[in-house]
Amino acid sequence: MNLPAYPKYKPSGVEWLGDVPESWDVLSVKRLTPVQRGASPRPIEDPKYFDEEGEYSWVRIADVTRNHHYLVKTTQRLSELGKKLSVPLEPGVLFLSIAGSVGKPMITKIKACIHDGFVYFPQLEIDPELLYYIFESGQPYLGLGKLGTQLNLNTDTVGNIKVCVPSPSEQQKIADFLDWKTGQIDALIAKKKLLIEKLKEKRIALITHAVTKGLNPNAKMKDSGISWLSEVPEHWEIKPVKFLTRILRGQFSHRPRNDPAYYDGKYPFVQTGDIARANKYVSNYSQTLNNLGLSVSKQFPAGTLVMTIAANIGDMAIINFKACFPDSIVGFVPESNIDLQFLYYMFVAMKQRLLMTAVLNTQLNLNIDRIGSIPTIEPPLGVQKQIVDFLDQNTKKIDTLIAKKQQLIEKLTEYRTALITAATTGKIDVRGIEIPQGRSQ
Repeated sequence: MNLPAYPKYKPSGVEWLGDVPESWDVLSVKRLTPVQRGASPRPIEDPKYFDEEGEYSWVRIADVTRNHHYLVKTTQRLSELGKKLSVPLEPGVLFLSIAGSVGKPMITKIKACIHDGFVYFPQLEIDPELLYYIFESGQPYLGLGKLGTQLNLNTDTVGNIKVCVPSPSEQQKIADFLDWKTGQIDALIAKKKLLIEKLKEKRIALITHAVTKGLNPNAKMKDSGISWLSEVPEHWEIKPVKFLTRILRGQFSHRPRNDPAYYDGKYPFVQTGDIARANKYVSNYSQTLNNLGLSVSKQFPAGTLVMTIAANIGDMAIINFKACFPDSIVGFVPESNIDLQFLYYMFVAMKQRLLMTAVLNTQLNLNIDRIGSIPTIEPPLGVQKQIVDFLDQNTKKIDTLIAKKQQLIEKLTEYRTALITAATTGKIDVRGIEIPQGRSQ
């Protein structure tokens, strides 16, 4: 869609806005509305502040992350006392996160209370939908955070942000246009994400079948006696995990764990996030330990399969270098009759079984004894290598398709942001665009 520009422009005096349509105003947010902060009952864990039948929902940062554009549901409700100690919002009010997912805007469709990790905008003299899109573009925050630090917002910084203010009719037209176009883009993104999920399911099914049934469709099968394995090739053995691999437990015994005296040395320190971001192999890590750090941690040898056992259970990858690990990670050093990469694929196939074995305290956790006692298969070493070759080739094809879908999502997301920015700063003129469905006046 080729969209025209406005006939005449003027300098805005604001770097991120650039030149703006001649008829538009450029005003700070505090000129358009008071900027006020939410509030929290203390201590927030006290059950007297909550009531499942309460009139007002309680908004947490996770609720804002989970919802999109409009807040329609939260996981908790406040009691009347909790509401009195917080800030209640009526449907239609725009609010903005200033902690956690900093800078994320939301319009509530329900009665809700916000804590001091949010600011809100009563008495708006600008269409709330337009201001939502201005914040959604992310552009107003440019230059507000110091390089390399997290964006920090408060009532003053938000109030001092300067934005474009078209005429009331243009405000609604721009918001309607963006509702329409972002709706189309979001639908495309959702389809791509669904395709990615289906490809991931296909990948897991491929791995599980190859690891538990082998590659020979005519092989004689036997009952494994184990529910998650069912039938397996007749000549394969069934053994507990602990008979196939040595199991190592990570360690970092010093507290607090973030004490800088233990870091910035020559020893790689791989953490759960590094494993979650890895594909099959860990290639990047965010921290290193010095000699003092090494003395309180656990170093695994190169050629170890590593797996997270707390929080996101079952993220796994292979390390081809010596590295240190915290106690939220275990390592598997395979015996001579077990191929390392087969072990990796075997654990991928076992992930659901691992989750079922985990203990729920405040979060899921696994331990070495539980992992070691899980029964699994041991094909002959030659068969293991054949399965690895087959899976390397076929998972690579699926991974390539997933990567292409993810690249398309990134391009669509970039286009979405660019379109919002162009419309809300007047770089495109949407007044003459016929929109299929606009908001009611």
